[in-house]
Amino acid sequence: MKISKEIIQKLWDQAITIDKSCMESCFEFQIMTSKFHKDTLILRWIEVDISDVERPIQCYRYRCFNIDGSSQNCSIHYADQAEANAFFKSLRAYPTQEFTNYKNKRYV
Repeated sequence: MKISKEIIQKLWDQAITIDKSCMESCFEFQIMTSKFHKDTLILRWIEVDISDVERPIQCYRYRCFNIDGSSQNCSIHYADQAEANAFFKSLRAYPTQEFTNYKNKRYV
């Protein structure tokens, strides 16, 4: 699947908004695709909550987008653990080094 830079930028704009809205978390964003959600781009991020530095909490979050970069109202839900595992194994990072390693840094 070929994705234009404009569409990728729309997804990164969402990543920047998410990142700026939470000062006590660190994020790592990736644009992904899955055979279980055809014609959908998935913005996946790892969120590490560092509000308690002794016990950071890590979780994965997902937001779905149409192929044109517009937001979808989809949720990633699983019927059982086997379905969840199949979804995770199906995820493929969009293959572009230029955008895959994006991180909005807030060092002042």
